[in-house]
Amino acid sequence: METTNKCDYEDDLLEELQGYKYREMFEKANNIVLGFVASTTATGAVPIPFADAPLLVGQQVAMMIAINKVFGFNIQRDALQSLVVAALGVSGATVIGKTVASNLMKLVPGAGSVAGGAVSAGTAGVITLALGKAYIEVCKAIKMGKLDQNALTKKEGREMLKKAFKEQMKKSKK
Repeated sequence: METTNKCDYEDDLLEELQGYKYREMFEKANNIVLGFVASTTATGAVPIPFADAPLLVGQQVAMMIAINKVFGFNIQRDALQSLVVAALGVSGATVIGKTVASNLMKLVPGAGSVAGGAVSAGTAGVITLALGKAYIEVCKAIKMGKLDQNALTKKEGREMLKKAFKEQMKKSKK
């Protein structure tokens, strides 16, 4: 008959609980992202040309702050804003092109405003989803010890976020 050491059970239980805790964090963070996708999509649909950009960045920073709370991180708003700008710069030409085109359409009364709002709304939602998912990946890396929290706002963290954002944007095109 095989005997099992009590410590083995405790270690297994602790490992299982830790895994459950992480899964719960990831699920909460994903739900936050989905909520902000809805919010930024609505903001992007506003028919006033070029009025949505500052609002969208503010909402995306707020999303990252909410994700930080889930993971227990405390990162300054300004630092998060610079991360958003850095990440968006990765897909710069595509994002800027769609944003300018949709906002120019909004200048046309009636159908142009509707079409521009639809394109802008879709673009805002896709970008927010990609940014949120990418940021969760970076937060996972911090939680798993692959990235120091203090490095998040430095080159290493920015590069990790840019790479994850770029990958998420590719997924959204499929």
